[in-house]
Amino acid sequence: MTTNEKVCEIIIKVKKGKVTLDQLKPEVGLRNDLGLDSLDMSEILVLAEEAFNITVDIEKAQQVNTLAEMVAGIDAYRAA
Repeated sequence: MTTNEKVCEIIIKVKKGKVTLDQLKPEVGLRNDLGLDSLDMSEILVLAEEAFNITVDIEKAQQVNTLAEMVAGIDAYRAA
C-alpha cells in the first residue's frame, strides 16, 4: 500500500465515511474542501504516526493544506 493510499484510508476512517475516495485528489484542501477540523487533523496525525512509525513535528503538521502536502511530508519523515 502506498503512502497516498494509506493516508486516504486514514482520512476516510476519521471522517467516518463522509469523505469518499473520489474526493481525495492530491490538490484537495484538507480543511476547506473536506471540512477537516482541528480534532480531525489531530486524529489523522496520531493515526499516521502509528501507521508509518514516525513522529511528526506539530508546527509543520499545522502548515499542511492539501493531501499532496500531507503525503509528501510523511514520505519525507519516512526517508529521514
